[in-house]
Amino acid sequence: MKKIAALVIANPRMVLAIAAVLAILSAVGAIFTPVNYDILSYMPRHVESVKGQNIMGQEFKAANKAYILIKTKQTSQILKMKNDLAAIQGVENVTWLSDLVDPSVPDVFIPPEVMGLYKKGDYALLHLSFIDSAKTTAAQDTVIRIKSYLKGVDNEHFFTGMPVFVYEDKILVNEQVPKCMAIATILTLIVIWMATGSFVVSLLFLSSMGLAILYNQGTNFFLGSISVSTYSFAPVVQLGVTIDFSIFLMHRFREECLRMDKPAAMATAIEKTAMAIIPCAMATMAGFLALTFMQMKIGLDIGLVMAKGVFLGLLATVTILPALILTFERYIKMRDVQIAKERFTPVVKHLLKRPVLLLVCFLILFIPASYARYHTKLSYNLQDITPQDLKSMQAVPKISQAMGSMEIIDILFPRQTPRWMQKQAIDRINKLPGVIQAIALESLADPAIPESFIPQQARERFTHGEYSRAIVRVNVLSGSKEGNDLIQNIRDIIKQQQITGAYVSGVMATCKDMTDMSVTDLVRVDIMGLILVGFIIAVTLTSVSIPFILMAGIQLAIFLNLTITYVNGNFIPYITLASLSSIQLGSCVNYAIFLIARYREERHILLPNEAMQKSLLGTAPAIFGSGLCLFCSTIGMVFISDIEMFKSLALLIGRGALISVAVVLILLPGVIIVCDKLICATSLGWRKVIKE
Repeated sequence: MKKIAALVIANPRMVLAIAAVLAILSAVGAIFTPVNYDILSYMPRHVESVKGQNIMGQEFKAANKAYILIKTKQTSQILKMKNDLAAIQGVENVTWLSDLVDPSVPDVFIPPEVMGLYKKGDYALLHLSFIDSAKTTAAQDTVIRIKSYLKGVDNEHFFTGMPVFVYEDKILVNEQVPKCMAIATILTLIVIWMATGSFVVSLLFLSSMGLAILYNQGTNFFLGSISVSTYSFAPVVQLGVTIDFSIFLMHRFREECLRMDKPAAMATAIEKTAMAIIPCAMATMAGFLALTFMQMKIGLDIGLVMAKGVFLGLLATVTILPALILTFERYIKMRDVQIAKERFTPVVKHLLKRPVLLLVCFLILFIPASYARYHTKLSYNLQDITPQDLKSMQAVPKISQAMGSMEIIDILFPRQTPRWMQKQAIDRINKLPGVIQAIALESLADPAIPESFIPQQARERFTHGEYSRAIVRVNVLSGSKEGNDLIQNIRDIIKQQQITGAYVSGVMATCKDMTDMSVTDLVRVDIMGLILVGFIIAVTLTSVSIPFILMAGIQLAIFLNLTITYVNGNFIPYITLASLSSIQLGSCVNYAIFLIARYREERHILLPNEAMQKSLLGTAPAIFGSGLCLFCSTIGMVFISDIEMFKSLALLIGRGALISVAVVLILLPGVIIVCDKLICATSLGWRKVIKE
């Protein structure tokens, strides 16, 4: 670290020049990093619903489906619209009732299970297949062309489907992310200005962290792509989590300036700050990396990007920020904004007068808070985490209202499965509670009739390649207990019919598999987070007992955060809970480390109570400022974002930062004092402390 400090001090302008070049390269990398808006693509490949969905995409182009509902009774108008849409570039085909039944056949002679998929009352539903995958630019261009065509349709109509959702979601995210980042920057700027007393220093801090964020976004190019969650959330969380590194460096620099010239002071500040913040950064990175142990691969995406962001923020703090401060030092006019410690000394003394009482309060809060944590309502319905203001999302209930429930389950049977066996399974499925109708090729023709006698268009709708398809319409919600039970019942029927190689897929099946994975994922994230962070604390502070004490404090803060959600009766998406456990642990463990490290230093010359008083007075401003920065960096998203998953996670992280600060500054000191003898007996470097 001495060599790095010497290089920065000797060549600050060169450091800034290199930083500028890297910023340009990172900007290019960020522009060309694809953003994945399909959360289902992060499901593990071995899951049955994912295997089925992949087959649906390959054989039936199901991932590229869209739907248009139009209000009209005129068959001629529907057929014209069908032909017009089929002629649009990027549309592979458009399917309607006319592909299965001749338009001249009266409706009363058409099987109701077939009619219900395409026509009901005054409405007709057109099924569109795109040539390109929903995630591609080509598919989004096709959506634009279809929307342009629909502007000329006077009849009431609605347009939805995965390609449409991806297109509209991309526009919404690109509109809202810059706004959220702007608010986070402004609020953080105000907090830093208040903490340092210098507007110029605030700008330098944000410039340094801004470059680190840009580097993080640019290096995502090497990951191939990032999820929309990571793209939207990583910048604001990285800003809130790493800005305290800059505050620590500046405070140390000001202290060293009292004893030596500014270049030497900065060199010393870099060395001393690095020693202090590297353990904090490692603990934070460990908390984020716990997400990579999720079966849901979006955890790997978020965890890697956030851990990388912390590492780059650390590098920027010890290289770019010192170079900026030395370059613009003559413009920095700082005033002492520290509030006299004497004002808070009586408060701290009163707080620590009965440390046992604080421990009792800690334990009393821990029990109900842990209950609330494990009884918080979770949502597995993908619609609950998608923006409801999108036209494609608003179209879903409209279509359901006009055509009946559009909750669809797909069943894929191997082609070698006898048709009579498939029919038996379909007949049993039709009798299940919640099933409106199950339709397959056997619904159109008796299994005894050879497939070659069935019209080709009808065959292609239900058979392709090595699989035949059954479509099950249901009136239960995806992610609900009833929906999960229905999926399990269908799978049980297929198993009882001794049909091998069949797959049950669709959104409802995916939600069922996601529910099954969630228990394991949440336990994995919690345990791995505690193990990784606890190990780093144990090594850094050379203690066996301290990791357990600090982890208990942070866990209490997480539990209290979720208690508010539980008491309000709100639900949170399962992915949000997994992310919160890791992010709040990783971002807020710094506060506890900062406090205990200062306490260890003071215990060599003071008794426990006096040592904690001095530790609190010395660390509280920095801890509170850091927590406030994290709160400010995320709270803007709560008021701006229309994406429920982002809003809920932003609220939980921002609120969690303040709760963590409160736990560390109010309850944890009492626990540490009571456990002082245990800490001294189980920690290296505490042997020479003052004895009581």
